[in-house]
Amino acid sequence: MSWIFVTFHSILSVVGCVLNAMLCHVAAWKSPTVIKTYSIITVNVAITNLSICVVNFVLQMRMIPMQKTMIFVSYGPCQWLNNKICFDLYSILVHVYTHTIWLLLLSFCYRYYVMVKAEPTKFKVKLTLFIIYLPSFLQMVLLFFDFTDPSILLKIQQSLVPQYDLRGQMIFGIADSTSFNAMFSIIHVAVMSTPIVLCIVVLRKKILKKMEFKGVDLNSNTRNLQLQLLRALTFQAIIPCFYLIGVINYFVCRLEIYRDPFFEYLIFSAFLFVPVLSPISAFIFVTPYRKWILGICHLRSYKVESEKLETTTREETRDARGPSASIGVQK
Repeated sequence: MSWIFVTFHSILSVVGCVLNAMLCHVAAWKSPTVIKTYSIITVNVAITNLSICVVNFVLQMRMIPMQKTMIFVSYGPCQWLNNKICFDLYSILVHVYTHTIWLLLLSFCYRYYVMVKAEPTKFKVKLTLFIIYLPSFLQMVLLFFDFTDPSILLKIQQSLVPQYDLRGQMIFGIADSTSFNAMFSIIHVAVMSTPIVLCIVVLRKKILKKMEFKGVDLNSNTRNLQLQLLRALTFQAIIPCFYLIGVINYFVCRLEIYRDPFFEYLIFSAFLFVPVLSPISAFIFVTPYRKWILGICHLRSYKVESEKLETTTREETRDARGPSASIGVQK
């Protein structure tokens, strides 16, 4: 089963690196004026997801939670390094995962905010990004100090799950996950992800209610943009559910409801879908980004599409108001 896991992680990590590097470039340098402020969030999402894919490729972890102990087995290039480096990379990986969850929530908050108030300044967006990063940064720093000697982990594993033979493999982890450092990380990843996902669902419903408000006379262009926004929101609201899949598998193994290597592999495998699907949603639903990537794929039509881009953006800005104009959704 391990070779299937390694193949899956290697392919998805490389694909995620390419997609997020492209999204980071197009959001930073190709975003039209109408979505420049929102593109700051997009660039942060792309950089965070790119970091996830790079670190995940190096680690390619299987997680074995048992009672108070969490053991990680690395099948990636990290297995040729030392245990402390692998553990530090794990701390970095978990912290960018949690930051991604907050960024998803911020994206929906932004879209709702611009429906009820004026678009925030770039400074306010950057300040908000800094504030929501602090919990994840603190989590990473705390985890750095929770490293456990691998020989201690092997003794615990042989006592609790003797059916596994982890000798000779690259293992690292935390002997006592009830410590403050570890619990902060567990609560942040496994517990906070659920209410954040629920907040996203609630925000999506509020946005849809605003879009369907009958007291506003909408022309055909504006209504078309709103329908496209609905498709974008529906797709993006599904993405955080992969976090829930990983969290559920964690508790299934941790509480000894059912123990099987497949569920241990699936914990981080489910998480990996998030940094891959996020840039795909941007390239599908954000008009300037979609036209840019189509230009890359169809070089002959790129010049024509580029000439039409600014005209289309100006028309959308005049006809649409609220988030429809702010995020440049599909036309």
